[in-house]
Amino acid sequence: MPAFFHSTMAPMHLLLPRILALLSVVLVLFAGVARADISDAKVQALMQAHDWLLCVVFGERMAKQQVLVAARDVLDRRGREQGLGPEWKRGNPDYDAAEAAMAVPLLAQVQNDWSSLNWAPAPWARVIRSSLTEAEVDALLAHFSTEIGRKQAMIIQHAVAFHQAGVYTMSGKFIAYYPGTDAEQKRLTEVYADEDRAMRFSVASNDNSEGQRFALSELGRKYQTTLVIKWTGEINARLDRVLAALPVAAAGLQGEADPFIRRFLAAAPAKG
Repeated sequence: MPAFFHSTMAPMHLLLPRILALLSVVLVLFAGVARADISDAKVQALMQAHDWLLCVVFGERMAKQQVLVAARDVLDRRGREQGLGPEWKRGNPDYDAAEAAMAVPLLAQVQNDWSSLNWAPAPWARVIRSSLTEAEVDALLAHFSTEIGRKQAMIIQHAVAFHQAGVYTMSGKFIAYYPGTDAEQKRLTEVYADEDRAMRFSVASNDNSEGQRFALSELGRKYQTTLVIKWTGEINARLDRVLAALPVAAAGLQGEADPFIRRFLAAAPAKG
């Protein structure tokens, strides 16, 4: 199991060969093809051939980390400005309650802007229409409707999630064991393991001729590489925007901490 799906950083030497191999086709891919006139129904049917849950829950793990970072930054600043002293910190019941009160609307924002996938159809359509022909989309839809095709769709989405997470791990943005993210990390690990089991199939030639044919085909290579490079880029660009919005939102929610700061002050020993 890749390390970032199991609460620690992925070693550079494991990620680098994959990335270097993909870079060899970047120029070809981004040259693209003429914008294809593919119906919305077909484009979205291709998106629905995949389950992007692993990408979503990795984003939720990252977002929970950044929600807590943003909330704690606000609370620590309030502590300094109001002279709340060294007892105003994580582990203090009032501090923790203030953090939880701020986190609720921030996590709701993440749910709306990220987890819902309401944002996904437009960038997905851009990727597909700029990279594939209608005949290729038809062939993919036909293949992914078969039992072996469904498993190969899982393998491709698994590769996207692997590279999505690798970007955040290698950049240092993913903080392993960040306090308060245990539940999200546990879910991420479980979803990864479930998908890893579900996508496995026999590679024996007599059991898997269609699977081998697709894996070795130009379309199979093109589709996987397109998604790993272009679609991963769209996913991470969206997640970056969602994460970047959290500190601003947290600053606007600092009033949520006021009742708990008052309670903390009321319980503090009188000075002098």
